[in-house]
Amino acid sequence: MNSTHLLGRRAFLRSAAAAGAAGIGVRGACAADAPQLTYKPGIYTAKAAGISSDVTVKAAFDSSRIVDVVIDAAGETKGIGADIGELMAKRMLAAQTCSVDGVSGATVTSNAVKTALADCMSQASGTSVEVRVEIDGSKNETVDLDRIVPAVTVKTEAVVLGCGAAGIQAALVLQAAGVKTRLLEKGSSCGVSNGSQAGGPALAETRVQAAERATVLVRTLFECQNGFSRGTVNAGLLRKCVAQGERVVSAFMDNGVNMGLRRDAYGMGFRARHNFADKEGRQLRGTDRFGPLITKFTAMGGVFETQREAVRLLKKDGAVAGVLVKNGEDGTYARYEAKAVLVATGGYAGSDEMIREHFGDISVMPLCNTLSNGAGYRMIMEAGGVADRNWALCCNEFGGANRKCAKQGKAIVRSNDALRFAIYGGLIVDAYGDRFMNEQYLSDRPLALGGEISLRAARYYAVLDEDMYRCCRDEGILSYYGRPRDWYVGMTGLAKEKLPNLDKDMAEAVSRGYAAEGTLAECAKAFGLENLEKTVARYNELCRSGSDDDFFKSSYLLKALKPGRFRVVEYEPSIWCTFGGVKTDAYCRALTTDQKPIPGLYVAGVDNGSLYCSPYYENEGAALGLAFTSGIVAADCMVKFVRG
Repeated sequence: MNSTHLLGRRAFLRSAAAAGAAGIGVRGACAADAPQLTYKPGIYTAKAAGISSDVTVKAAFDSSRIVDVVIDAAGETKGIGADIGELMAKRMLAAQTCSVDGVSGATVTSNAVKTALADCMSQASGTSVEVRVEIDGSKNETVDLDRIVPAVTVKTEAVVLGCGAAGIQAALVLQAAGVKTRLLEKGSSCGVSNGSQAGGPALAETRVQAAERATVLVRTLFECQNGFSRGTVNAGLLRKCVAQGERVVSAFMDNGVNMGLRRDAYGMGFRARHNFADKEGRQLRGTDRFGPLITKFTAMGGVFETQREAVRLLKKDGAVAGVLVKNGEDGTYARYEAKAVLVATGGYAGSDEMIREHFGDISVMPLCNTLSNGAGYRMIMEAGGVADRNWALCCNEFGGANRKCAKQGKAIVRSNDALRFAIYGGLIVDAYGDRFMNEQYLSDRPLALGGEISLRAARYYAVLDEDMYRCCRDEGILSYYGRPRDWYVGMTGLAKEKLPNLDKDMAEAVSRGYAAEGTLAECAKAFGLENLEKTVARYNELCRSGSDDDFFKSSYLLKALKPGRFRVVEYEPSIWCTFGGVKTDAYCRALTTDQKPIPGLYVAGVDNGSLYCSPYYENEGAALGLAFTSGIVAADCMVKFVRG
């Protein structure tokens, strides 16, 4: 049990009773703004749903205060939500309320803890206690940074902001070269970032590929990505990054984190994407993936700090000379002075404002950690940087999503069988009921092309008749289309897929309002799809002719919809990460408007706007691969700058 104390029930009772008799709290005094409640002394227990499990809170009260809190979040993500119990209990006891700040990077679990304590407080007081919950990355504190007096000044040679894919690789390279490095993470552990959770990176010329006789040449991967970008990225930087594949693999495998090679999921003709499977085939994520690298980094003398939020870059004589950092544990500020700073803060998935600025007023569901809220980008702009022109999103390849789903965030993936029809190649319509795309883009290139098209529609709808519904449930989508051998994605990725929970899941989707069933007219009315009936008639004409003369989908995915009972499922765009940000040169140095580098300031990962194209690269694993490798490229350049 992961809790604030390793106490059994009797020890907990003794502790609570002693505190109540003494009239003091186990962990601190009541805050001035805490609700003034009268409690019935005793111990109360409540549960609330976290991101992957129920979180249990057990709280002890005397007549006027909370005297102890035990939190069991063991079922939450290791290294993220599972580890927040002690800090959350400390904050709650100090404030004497449930409405405290959550732990950065573990917002869903923090909200569950707060909700459960509010329930305990309600039970003990006999009144309904309201709780303030948060959306990850949503805090917009207005602080006059010019008036901040740092509590401490830390002097070092290099500071890396963000323990994601780029940051952790950069920190290792810097410290190995003898550059004194501080790696600062806004979240609660090294397992918070998308880089520690994502599937795997696309890399070239690695030992893993050589072992399987499937080596992807640097030239092959570079030409694939540079060609797809149509020259809109910095080719010199891309070329440097693509050449670092074996260094990424070495960083992991030489430190005990095994890597393997994934199949070619989308028919690219090469196997660039790696994974982090252990010897038993279990995917390593979170602290299991990044923990050994942090151990290596600190063993070399590096310093890793969590709950550290960078708020402003510090400049001296036109160069970046450090960073002002907020301590998330106690709210104090520290001044970090360094010769070089790397910004690798993970993009802007946690900023609705930035997403709306670049993609319009649409609802985009982040499946990633939304702790990355564009702060790194904004700091660089304030320091004199300039934005590059490519802005894009890495869209969800596992199906649709909807904010009405029972689960949210990454937990939504595969949580309901009704979400899978978004990538099955059948009829998709927009909010008017009009067909607006070749649906095969969503099945065959969902990360890039299909996802990009769905952003324009904002909301889109899968239309299925009874035959498609039953066949997908009982036999699978491949059988529905007659097992076409030319459908690469279907034959390799969907050949064995069935939807055994579809009846239950569809009923849930209907009850929650993101699916409708009945006649075609009834389904159209449920979502206001005014042109749906006309669209289905036209689509059936195309299917019967065997030629999609409207959007030119492959004929093997054309199958007419039969009259009778229909289902329509509503989807919203969902993303794994964002692209777009700071313009850099081929050395990851942030540029000014006159194309000159800002001395001491480097940018890597998805904050680097010169490395990623729009739409996102068509080969899977490109985002993570370039994040890892750009961290290495940036660090190599930082070493020369610091030592130069």
